[in-house]
Amino acid sequence: HCQIQLVKSLNPSCIWARVICGPAGSVQSAGQYDDLQVRMNLFYHDVSLDVKRLKPSPLQEGQVCVVYWSVCKSWCRAVVESVLQDSAACQVHCLLVDHGEHLIVPSDQVRVAMHNFLQLPFWVRRFRLAGIKPTTLQVSICEEKTDVVLCEDEADCSSVELYLTIKNIKVNFDLSAACSRSHVFPVSMHISNTGSQSNTGHEHTEQKRCPMRRRYALSPADSYCWSSVARGCSTLLISHSASQPLSYLPPLLSHIQLSSCFSCCTSSTGPVTVLVCPGWEKVQAVSDLLEENQVTHSLHPVTVLLGVGKDEAKAVKIPKNCLLLVTTPFTLVRLLASHCFLFLRLCHLVLDEVDQLFSVAPDQMATILQHFQKVISSEETTSCPQQLVAVAKHWSSHMDSLLANHMPDPCVIITAAEEAALYGNVQQMILLALDSSKASVLLGALDFSPEVGQKTLIVANSAEEVEDVCKAVTCTSALCLKTHERLTHQFDSVIQQWRKTPGRGTQVILVTTNECLVSLGITDATCVVHYGFPSSPRLFGSRLACMVDNFRNVCDTDHTESCSQPVRSLLLISERNSRHVVGILRYLKRTNALMPPELLSFARGVHVAREEQKNNQPLCSFLKSFGVCRDSSVCPHRHRFNSQLDHSVLPASGIIQVLPLYIKTASVYCGRIVRKDEGGFDSLASEMAAYYAENKTPAKEPQEGGLYAVQEDERFHRVKVLSVPDRGDRLFFSVLAYFVDEGREEEVKSHQLLQLPAQFHSLPGQAVEIIVCQVKPADAEPDWHPKVTRAMSQKIRGLQHRARAVLSLGNTVFVDPMVRVTEVPGMKTLINEYNVQSEILSSGMGVSNPQHVDLLKALCREGVALGIFGFRVKFMENIKSSRYKAYTGDFLISNNFLRQKPTTVVDIPQQKMSIFHPQVRWYQRADCMVLTVKLMSPECQRCDFYPDRVVYSGRVNGRVYRADLELHANIAADRCCWEMKSNEPVIKLVKQQQGHWDRLLRNKVLDFTAGVRFVGNTGEDGWYVHSDSDSDSD
Repeated sequence: HCQIQLVKSLNPSCIWARVICGPAGSVQSAGQYDDLQVRMNLFYHDVSLDVKRLKPSPLQEGQVCVVYWSVCKSWCRAVVESVLQDSAACQVHCLLVDHGEHLIVPSDQVRVAMHNFLQLPFWVRRFRLAGIKPTTLQVSICEEKTDVVLCEDEADCSSVELYLTIKNIKVNFDLSAACSRSHVFPVSMHISNTGSQSNTGHEHTEQKRCPMRRRYALSPADSYCWSSVARGCSTLLISHSASQPLSYLPPLLSHIQLSSCFSCCTSSTGPVTVLVCPGWEKVQAVSDLLEENQVTHSLHPVTVLLGVGKDEAKAVKIPKNCLLLVTTPFTLVRLLASHCFLFLRLCHLVLDEVDQLFSVAPDQMATILQHFQKVISSEETTSCPQQLVAVAKHWSSHMDSLLANHMPDPCVIITAAEEAALYGNVQQMILLALDSSKASVLLGALDFSPEVGQKTLIVANSAEEVEDVCKAVTCTSALCLKTHERLTHQFDSVIQQWRKTPGRGTQVILVTTNECLVSLGITDATCVVHYGFPSSPRLFGSRLACMVDNFRNVCDTDHTESCSQPVRSLLLISERNSRHVVGILRYLKRTNALMPPELLSFARGVHVAREEQKNNQPLCSFLKSFGVCRDSSVCPHRHRFNSQLDHSVLPASGIIQVLPLYIKTASVYCGRIVRKDEGGFDSLASEMAAYYAENKTPAKEPQEGGLYAVQEDERFHRVKVLSVPDRGDRLFFSVLAYFVDEGREEEVKSHQLLQLPAQFHSLPGQAVEIIVCQVKPADAEPDWHPKVTRAMSQKIRGLQHRARAVLSLGNTVFVDPMVRVTEVPGMKTLINEYNVQSEILSSGMGVSNPQHVDLLKALCREGVALGIFGFRVKFMENIKSSRYKAYTGDFLISNNFLRQKPTTVVDIPQQKMSIFHPQVRWYQRADCMVLTVKLMSPECQRCDFYPDRVVYSGRVNGRVYRADLELHANIAADRCCWEMKSNEPVIKLVKQQQGHWDRLLRNKVLDFTAGVRFVGNTGEDGWYVHSDSDSDSD
C-alpha cells in the first residue's frame, strides 16, 4: 500500500500525485522540497552567476534541467520532452517534475541542473487507474489523500488501485479483492542523461579522489598560501586551519631546497631559516613533521630549547651544516645574545601562531624582528632572498606593525571573514534592546541625513522580519529596498538600484536575510546592521564581508589615506540572545568597541552561572598547580571553592613525611603521607603478601568499580577498575585500573587481576596528591617540559621526603618546601640532600611562583564569602525597617545563625567573610549630593535610600563591596536615584532642605558589625572630594 496526495487529474489514465508514504515507509517531506525550491531560487538568481557556464549545450530529449516558471516566479526542475527549433529562436517543451505541469520556455531560460539539486527524487508522478477504462471521472479528487495499491510500474506511469470514497461515490469499488499483490514503489529513480552536468560531476569526483589518496586535502587557505610561500613572497596567513604546520611547511621546504639562497651567503655559517613556535609542544610537532618529510639529509634541521640558566645558551653548539632551526622566541633571544654571529645569513623567518607569539613574548618578538631587519638590510645579504612568513588563527593589533615595518610587498591571506573585518578596521557598535522594541532602537541608530552618501545593509533572520523592518524604515521617508526568499525574482532590479552611487545626504538601505546575501553579491556596503542576531561566527563574518570593498588595506597606504569614511557594524542584542553574549564579547574585546556596562555585567553573570554548573566537577588542575587557570572560559573544570568537595582531612599545616610514588608532572605527584603512629598500610601490605603467597585466585568477570589485586614484581597492589571494554569474542583484553594506594592509572590485562578478599577492603585508599608550591614553567609555558618531569621522577620517586604543609583541599596537600632528608648512621645528625623546588629551578625550565599559595587561599576566602553573601542578600531583601539600630540587630542575629552552621573550611583565616568598602568620591550642589562609587562594571548591585543614610552593595571579580553611609543631614529618600555612568555607579541624593553641607558623613566610623571588612582609602581626606563644580577630580 502507498499513500498519495492527488494534485491534478486530466483523465483516469493521467492522474498527477505526490507520494506521501511508500511501502517501505515515509519518504521526503514537503519541507524538504520547499527548502530545495528556496536553494534553487537563490542559486539561479545569483547576480554574480556566470549564465553562459550554466546553459546546457546541446539540449536533448529526456535531459534533466532547471527552467524558469513565470507563473510561480521560480526556478523548477524539469525534463526536456522536445526541442522546438526555428530560424528565429529555440524553445523547449518540458515537464515540471515537481509540479506535474507541461511548459514551453525559451532556451535562454533553461539552466544546467546542479548535482546537489538532484538529490531528492521527483516529487510528482503520473498514475492511472488499473482495471477500468472509464471515459471520464465524475468527481474531483484533487488535493485529496488516498490509499493506493501498486499493480504495475511503467516507464512514465504507474497503474494503481485507488481506494477513495467521495460524496458516497466509490472509485474502483470492486478492486478490494485484489489486495494480495505486493510491489515496491520506486521512491527514487536513476537519471541516465543529465547533459553536461554529468561530466562536471565526474571531474569533481576525480579531483577529490587524488588528495584522499595522499590523506591530505588542500584547504582554500593552503591553495593561496602554498603558491605565495613557494614563490618566496613574504606571507601573512590568517585562517582557522593555520595552527597546522602543513599550511606553510611543504612549500617553504621546497623553496629553500630549490633556491640557492644559502649558497649566496657563504661568508658565514649558521641557519638560513629560523622557525619560531610559541611553545615546546609546537616545536616538537614541527620537528616530527620535518622527520616525516625526509629533509634531514639536505637541510639538517636542529631543534633547540633552552632554559633560563645563565651559561646554558653559551654551551649550545649548532652544527655548521644546519640550515633550519626550530625554536621558541625565548630560546632564540638567548641564542642571539650569545651566538649572534651564527644568524648573519638568516633569510627566512617563520612565525608560527604569531598571535600567540606576540601575546606571550612581546619583548622577545621585538628583539627577533629587529635582528632580522638588521640582517636583511646589510650589504652582504642584498642578493639573497628575503622572506618572512607569519601564520595565525586570529588577527591581532601587533600585526599592523609587522606588516608595515617588516614585510615589504606582503601577500596577506585571510580566509575567515570575521578576522578580515578586524584587519579592515570595521567599527563595532553594540545596541541593547528588548526584542519588542528593536525596530525603534534601530531607527534611532540610523543616520538618515549623512554628510557622505552611505549604503546600509540590514540583515534579518526571516522574511517576516524583513517586512517588519522595511515597513518601519519606510515610515521615515527613507529609500528602503528589500529582498528575501519569496522575492528572489526581484534580485536584478534591487541590485541595480543598490549599485547606483548615493549622493551627499543620501542613505540607501537594503533589508535582506542571511540566505540572500551570497546571491546578492554585495561587497560595497558602508554599514551592516545585525537586526537578526548572527547565530555563529561564520554567519557573522559573512555579513561583515558585505563591506569588504571599504575595508582598510594596511599594505596599501594610498588606499588607507583616501578611505576616510569608516565602515560600521551595528549589533542589536536582545534578551533572546543571552546564550551568545559570551562568544560575541570574546570577539569584541579584540576591537576598540565601547561595550555597555550592562552587557559586561551580564557576561560576568553568565560566567558565574557556568561556574556554578561546574560545581560538582573536580577543581581545575592548572589552578591547583600554578594558582591560575590558563583559560577558564573554555576549561571544563571548576574554578571556585566548594566546601563539600574541597573539605579535607589531610593536614593543612605543620611538618609531614611524604612518599611520592607516581610523578604526574615536575611539581605534581601522587603518593602517601607517612605517619609514624599509624602502621595500617604496612600491615596491609604484609598481610596481602602472605595471603597471595598461597592464594592467587584470578578474577572471573571484572566489574567496573570493583576492587581487585595486581602483582608487580614481588609486591601486590589494590586496584579499582575504572572501565571495562566490550570484549566481544576476545579471550584476552585489558581494563583501565586505578592504583588506590599510589594514585596512578594504567591499563592492566584482565588475566592479571586477582580477587581481593573483603578484609583488604576496609582500609581506605592511601593515595594523595602532592603539589609543590612556588614554582611554575619558565617562558610562559602552560605545561612542564617532559625533560623536567623525567628528571624529577628519576630523582624523587619512591624516596621519603620531609615537607611543610601550607594548605589542603580535598585529597590534595600543598607543600612548601619539600626536602629530602637523610640521617647520618650512628648519629642524630640530619642532612638535607636537596630541595625539590631548588632542583626544579636549577633545571632552567622552571621559575619562581611566589603568588601560588596566596592565590589559592584567596580562592578559598572568596568562595566562603560568596556563599555567605548569597545568603545575606536574601536576608536583606526581607528587611523592612528604616532604622539603623533595628537593621544592625537583625543582621547580628543572622550572623549568630551563620556561626551556628557547621562549616568545613580548610586552612583559611578565621574570619567568615571578607567585605570590602569601596572608594567613594562626591560633590554637591545646592539641591543634591552626587556620589561616584569607584567600582568598574560591578554586578549584583543594590542601593537602598533612607532619610538619614544610603546603603550600596555590589560585587566585582568575586569580591563583595558594601558602603553604608550615615549622612550628615537628611535626604528625600523617595526622590533619590542611581545609575551607571562610564561603567561606574553614580548615586544622586536629593537634600530635604537646600543648602551647603559641611561634610558628607555624620561620623567617619565604619560599621564592622557584619563581619570583617577591608577598607581602602576611605574618609574625608582625599577620597571624599568636596567641590562646588561638576568635576570628579581632586
